[in-house]
Amino acid sequence: MKNLYFVAGLPRSGSTLLINILKQNPNIFGAPVSSLCSIVNGVFTGWENIETNKEFPNDEAKKRVLKAILENYHNTDKKIIFDKDRMWINKIALLEEVLQKEVKILCPVRNPAEILSSFEKMRRKHPSKLITPDNGGSTIASRCLYYSGAEGILGLSHALHKDAVICGYLDKLLFVDYNKLCSTPKMQMKRIYDFFELPKFNHDFNKIEQTEQYNDIVTGHVDLHKIRPQLEKQTTNCIEYLGLDLYEQYNREIFWDAWV
Repeated sequence: MKNLYFVAGLPRSGSTLLINILKQNPNIFGAPVSSLCSIVNGVFTGWENIETNKEFPNDEAKKRVLKAILENYHNTDKKIIFDKDRMWINKIALLEEVLQKEVKILCPVRNPAEILSSFEKMRRKHPSKLITPDNGGSTIASRCLYYSGAEGILGLSHALHKDAVICGYLDKLLFVDYNKLCSTPKMQMKRIYDFFELPKFNHDFNKIEQTEQYNDIVTGHVDLHKIRPQLEKQTTNCIEYLGLDLYEQYNREIFWDAWV
């Protein structure tokens, strides 16, 4: 029987890195890019829009279809599967009702000021590339607001993770801080293996292979998911990229310190 686990977390916080490290284990299948969550959400939200389902609601059939999708999406013989999508964090109750078991989610996190600095760093590294929030007249403040707004890639995922804690799902979440992963990888991987109750495995943090290909045009950011072959801690001077005021504003948005 296959065990399906989920990876959510904040952007620019090491989720792609973690998937590729976990894939070193021959018993683990990792999906750095997956449409599974979107498909599940599409079926779930669209079920009641089907005319026959309006006339004769069939929740049990819906659950069976969703379970079949979850259990058969990945074509692999490996027994342990990690599927990554930030929106899994918003579907814990649904997943547990459909799968009839406890759901566990790996949540890579990082100081929001560092995340925004990382986006700015990418922009400066590729000044001739048009990134998603750059309309030619954007400012650092407006780009930060774009990412951290209610529907932004950072703002939405940050709010959903905080909401999951408030809803009482903390015991189902494992927060892994990006900087701690880079500085103490063995300790963080032990936390992950213990949390998911997996047999121990020795990972090579100096030879991390990335085989998947990404379309930068679609993501709107150059090298958004590119990872280095060696795990090493790099210090980010957030004030250099954001200025003091914006750094102080976003540096306050950390709520997970007690759980990492």
